[in-house]
Amino acid sequence: MQSDRPRVGAGSAWLNPRTEAQGAVRYLDTMRERWWLVVLTTILAVAIASIYVATAPKRYTAEADLLVTPISGNEAASSGLGLISTTNDPSQTVSTAARLVSTYAVAAETAANLHAREPPQALLGDIKAEPIASSSLVAVQAVRGSAKQAAELADAFAAAAVNVGTSQLHTAIGVQLPLLKRRLASLPAAEQTGPGTLGERVASLEALAAAPDPTLRVASSATPPPGPSSPKKKLALAAGLVGGLIIGLGAAFASQALDPRLRREEQLRSLFRLPLLARIPRVETRRGDGPLVPSRLTPAASEAFRTLRATLAATVGEGVQSVLITSSSEAEGKSSTAINFAEALALAGQRTLLIEGDLRRPTIARALGIQPIMGIGAVLVNDVSMEDAIVTTSEYGPNLGFLLVERNAPSLADRLSLPTARKLVSDAEALSDVVVIDSPPLTQVIDALPIAQEVDAVLIMARVGTSRLNRLVTLGEILDQGGIRPAGIVVIGHEYATESYYHNPATMETRVA
Repeated sequence: MQSDRPRVGAGSAWLNPRTEAQGAVRYLDTMRERWWLVVLTTILAVAIASIYVATAPKRYTAEADLLVTPISGNEAASSGLGLISTTNDPSQTVSTAARLVSTYAVAAETAANLHAREPPQALLGDIKAEPIASSSLVAVQAVRGSAKQAAELADAFAAAAVNVGTSQLHTAIGVQLPLLKRRLASLPAAEQTGPGTLGERVASLEALAAAPDPTLRVASSATPPPGPSSPKKKLALAAGLVGGLIIGLGAAFASQALDPRLRREEQLRSLFRLPLLARIPRVETRRGDGPLVPSRLTPAASEAFRTLRATLAATVGEGVQSVLITSSSEAEGKSSTAINFAEALALAGQRTLLIEGDLRRPTIARALGIQPIMGIGAVLVNDVSMEDAIVTTSEYGPNLGFLLVERNAPSLADRLSLPTARKLVSDAEALSDVVVIDSPPLTQVIDALPIAQEVDAVLIMARVGTSRLNRLVTLGEILDQGGIRPAGIVVIGHEYATESYYHNPATMETRVA
């Protein structure tokens, strides 16, 4: 049965829907958080493009043009000669001529004419023959390591294409013409001459045999290009810039998906409709130091805990007797906050009791340098009264008492049922003005949820750069399902820790354990 004691803010909606951030805002936020990754990737891509431009061998492209003049397919004299004939699609005719240029026979002719060391197949790799749109021209483009060589190769391929076509034509005529002449000689003299006669065809073939291929001729020779065609400096640098930006943005969003850490306070506001009660600046620590005690705080951090004392009273009211501090994961500063918040309350003249509620991984006793003989474990098993288990120290004065874990006792966590939690909180409240309870992360162990249901206020700790958004959402859902509305959020290592007249600027950008 849930406690009927009033809980501040209970019953009001405080969880925002679990949805992705708005499109454009989400993109802008991601770029703002990881702008350095985008810039670094872009600089790297432009640097690679610059190195490529500086080191890549220069290539020059020259072009010679062939004019294609197809003959009518109805002409008897051209039958069987392999000449380019007209078709219903003129572009197909020019394409056929372009394919003839890129043949091995033309490459072999070119290699022989240039006395090239490369084999014909290698020369074909440096040649491209393409029809020029809406014309009867074929562009023969050659790519070489110098402008002069490129022009020579383009001209040689164009000339070789005409020569090969002429040679094939003359070969075909050489096969047909003797046969036709013998047939012509056997005819009567009256039938040997005249339009459409065999004599006319023989005369046409003899004329073709004495001339180059009439369907192909070099329309324009190649000229050495004024500059290299590759690498293209401006294009390469632009590609590096655009590619770097694209890769950088992709890396930024991938990083956001793989590492969804808290980066800005706005992310907390998008998850919870809760006030930010305090912003604790980072305080420098070393790994393994454990929770921070008041003597290790900077002036700015000490002031932040006094601010938490004031804002909690203003937000919740002066009647709050019990406060539980929890987080979504370990190492988010909840134990440090519990110690220093309790000390801030005690300094204000309130009788304060700090309860170490993490029975599985206690850290407060060691941080304070206290070795309790009897503690919360003995209280839970009724071996001792709470009043007898509370310890005080001369360092923190009589206003601050501690109910600590005297030994690691994970099995005792099972005793924290709702009735036990209710008695624990009520007994603590009877012995003090304010009770501060350090809770384990509720997303990892649920031990302290019954206590959270009994206290007057629950505070959520969040550390910038450490807390994960998905775990914060899970923590919110656990609390909401337990009927708990937190009093607010305390942010550690916030991004707005600025200099103050009252604080030492050199200590403002350090870290809280």
